[in-house]
Amino acid sequence: MKKLLITLAASLSLTLAASEASLSFPDDSLPALAGDELIISMQHGMQVYVNNCQGCHSLAFQRYKRTAEDLQIPENIMVSNLIMSDAKIGDLMTNNMSKKAAENWFGAAPPDLSLVARARGTHWLYNYLRGFYTDDSRPYGVNNGVFKDVGMPHALEQMQGLQAKTEKVKGLENDVAYAHADIAAANKKIEEGGNKSELNDAIAKSRKIIHDAEDEMVKLSAEGEYFTLIQKGALTTEEFDEAMADLVYFLDYIGEPIKAERKRLGVWVLLFILGFGFIAYLLKKEYWKDIH
Repeated sequence: MKKLLITLAASLSLTLAASEASLSFPDDSLPALAGDELIISMQHGMQVYVNNCQGCHSLAFQRYKRTAEDLQIPENIMVSNLIMSDAKIGDLMTNNMSKKAAENWFGAAPPDLSLVARARGTHWLYNYLRGFYTDDSRPYGVNNGVFKDVGMPHALEQMQGLQAKTEKVKGLENDVAYAHADIAAANKKIEEGGNKSELNDAIAKSRKIIHDAEDEMVKLSAEGEYFTLIQKGALTTEEFDEAMADLVYFLDYIGEPIKAERKRLGVWVLLFILGFGFIAYLLKKEYWKDIH
């Protein structure tokens, strides 16, 4: 029993450590949209994608015609405003970028985005698109709070502008880094035969510093004070967030175009099952009434 409790405690500590390690900023919820609002959002999201993303990222599993039908975009508007190449309305939504050339330019070809929302999830994608910040140590001068050391440049910089971590966040990150260093040093001294009680106390204090600092960073992110804008873009922060929500909803649709129809049919399927279940119950009562 004691061994089981020790195992459970170890598993819990590993789970907590993993959850702390997975902290990422920003970490905001995607605005909930439905009905006509969602259709309008996806229409605008496609516009954002075509103007800012399609040059590098294709949607090779989707056709313009299907998209126009599902998003209620007239074909003439799709052809004249949203097809930027010589592609036809029935063609797949690819681009003309050579994969080999892209590998030479970027080190790796930009991925197709047809399934990115399904693979990563809309929450991750919404925060990733809003999470670029300046970092002089990176090749493109930017990093990402959700995808650390990302190899992608800030393609939406013209819309968002440039943001940087606030001085308070940088200070908290330094506290965390020093605390981790203290923990590593204490563990090494324990291995070398140092005073275990004192060193474990030092480790506990360092862990508390890390926990408190991470809690403060979560609070700052929720209050919109994790990043500060150092160079304005074409949109305000609120407008950019709305545009990114629209882009995410569009990519979510692309990942599963049948989703809305599936949900609509699902309601009727459940109603049929309930109705059939009620009829089956009455039939069962009728068949078994003489026995009972």
